[in-house]
Amino acid sequence: MRRLVPPLAVALALAGLLVPAPAAAADPGAKPAAYRLECDGGQRPGSTCTVVSTGKPRPHHVEEFTTTVRSGDQVWARETVYSRDGQARSRPFTLPEQEVTVDVSVTSLPEKRVGTPLRLMAWNLFVGGTINRQEPTGENLQQMIEYLNEVDPDILFVVEGYGSGTKILDGLNAGRPADKRFSGVQLTKPEDYSVNGDNLWLYTKLEIEKVYPRYADADISSFNIGGARLGLPNGKHVHAFSLWTWHDGYAFGDTHDAAVQNTHGLPRTKTTEQILEGDHLRRVGMGKAILEKALPSFIGDDDAPVLMGGDLNAQSHLDWSEQFANAPGHGGVVLPWPYTKMYTDAGFLDTFRYANPDAGAYPGRTWSPLSGFGAVPARIDYVFARGKDVRILGSRADVSRLPRHRNSWLDQPWPFYSDHGAVITDVVIRGKGTGPDQPIVSEEPGKARDIWPAPPAGNRIPPAELSATASTFKPGAGDPARAVDGNLTTDYHSYYPEVVPQPHFITVDMGRVRELSAVRFQPKLRVNMNATIVKGVVQVSDDGTTFRDVKRVEWPRMTAPNDVDMKGVSTRYVRLRVDYGMGGASALAEIIPYEISR
Repeated sequence: MRRLVPPLAVALALAGLLVPAPAAAADPGAKPAAYRLECDGGQRPGSTCTVVSTGKPRPHHVEEFTTTVRSGDQVWARETVYSRDGQARSRPFTLPEQEVTVDVSVTSLPEKRVGTPLRLMAWNLFVGGTINRQEPTGENLQQMIEYLNEVDPDILFVVEGYGSGTKILDGLNAGRPADKRFSGVQLTKPEDYSVNGDNLWLYTKLEIEKVYPRYADADISSFNIGGARLGLPNGKHVHAFSLWTWHDGYAFGDTHDAAVQNTHGLPRTKTTEQILEGDHLRRVGMGKAILEKALPSFIGDDDAPVLMGGDLNAQSHLDWSEQFANAPGHGGVVLPWPYTKMYTDAGFLDTFRYANPDAGAYPGRTWSPLSGFGAVPARIDYVFARGKDVRILGSRADVSRLPRHRNSWLDQPWPFYSDHGAVITDVVIRGKGTGPDQPIVSEEPGKARDIWPAPPAGNRIPPAELSATASTFKPGAGDPARAVDGNLTTDYHSYYPEVVPQPHFITVDMGRVRELSAVRFQPKLRVNMNATIVKGVVQVSDDGTTFRDVKRVEWPRMTAPNDVDMKGVSTRYVRLRVDYGMGGASALAEIIPYEISR
């Protein structure tokens, strides 16, 4: 272990020197490894760095490198890499403001004693891939199955199978060789069906040795947990469970409002304590039943690895800690969520956050690619792992259709196959086996831009000098004047889309011709993102009658402001033609023009 303290750290980074790590890792077979830290532009906060490690390769052995970058008890980067050539390179990470400690250890393993690689996937299918029965053609379900085959998990934890379970199994196995075929188990029993029918399923390419019997008490039933013992190729086994817990106590909505209110200096509608109380409505009780009753009844004192995945409808205490209070979208909010902490206290690792410990750089949003990501990161779907032989290699959250599906008619109204993102994690279960046999999944850093970017260059034109008109609006509540009133809590909103379909137009009159540097379009800052504008064209006019196009825009389903560079365009009128807004409607909190400073 070596604490990197400037200016020594800068010298090491620039010289590319190997640094011995004198402290061994917890694994009794691990030894300190030499490493160098490579940073772009020197070792300054905000630099992108990579840890390059060196071991001592041996014939017929594989080296397991474990790297951790931390500041005290705050972990910023962590990775396990298997290498046959004695070299390992970590994924890039962003150097924090604090001084960091880099810990690298290496374990040499016989090449046939590395372990069994498993790809785990957890996904809520939104009523069996039917988009809550809004998509009756079956095309979305077919694309969903194609996506599942592309991910190709070894264990798939499914929530909301709701009548599509057998179709999914058939689609997964179509054209597969016999040794790669899936088995599927409907875990939710008929006595626990909801109005939509069954809920939990488990699919796997491993041998199903035992399906656990239904568990039910006052808090949970087979609607909430079910699982099986799965045999590994080396004769060992793992326990696998699909999970769903209750959505009352809207974790995303309350967090969203708190972060928005903090960011914009608005009064808080709920205190931290009131927000956290949402977990106690039902989820904490369900968690106790799952962790303290159901799991022990299934597995007893067996210490084999336990793998779980599903939709918890809960935010993570790891994401909303003091460490990430000022991360994009957090608004200074710190929320020690009690429900997800119960899984940590029970020995489970949140595999996504373990593989991607920097919640600012890797928010891992899973809610919601359909109804919008709002103003804050919402990670409510999880893959958990517990066991001394589990090694977590990488994890990602998918929220977009495959590239080949993005040209279909489904992509505009529903840019993903479900309202939940899917979580995919690669692990190795140590023991007999040759280890990873395919590229490891990884999350893209900065997949979601800063929620609140700095204002554009130029002078903001005061609201008192602006007026607005629109081709459609809800009288009173959605008046276009609300888009130029300087108040982020009021919105322009179009009339009902079935009465006035898109395109919609909203025009801002700046009172005179001005030379513009930019225009900021601020989506409404509400949890309900219906009518948030996704596609359109920014246009300008000198007379309010004849307009010319300036820029075609396509914006994410987020409440972050969207800034359009006007490059010194001189105009009196700015108009947004809305080609698509969520749900067929159009809404904005503010349109804010900026003129070039003189």
